Amino acid sequence: MWLGLHFWTWIVLTILVVGGLTRHSEKRATQFLILARIAYLVMIISGVVLSIRTFSHAPLLISLKFLLGIGTIALIEISFGRKMERNTPHLVYWILGVVALATIGLGLTLGLH
Repeated sequence: MWLGLHFWTWIVLTILVVGGLTRHSEKRATQFLILARIAYLVMIISGVVLSIRTFSHAPLLISLKFLLGIGTIALIEISFGRKMERNTPHLVYWILGVVALATIGLGLTLGLH
């Protein structure tokens, strides 16, 4: 149950972030940001539960996944902040994409064990 919730929240969060960062209206982008914050709150809760259950099996990978997850959330916030300032360097988006893909890949690897 928790793994499914975590997985589907990643999909929803990805849609919300892409949707929010591609909006031209600041009001619409803010609405997507609020929904994204709710999504990663759910993701943090499900991630903590999953981490507690699997930490003894792979503590290093779980710790790395936790740090990547926090980094992804921070980069989402930075990206939306830059969008609101109308200062949108594409490098931040690329870094966000790479870190998010690494986090998702590591999460899927841990989920298959």
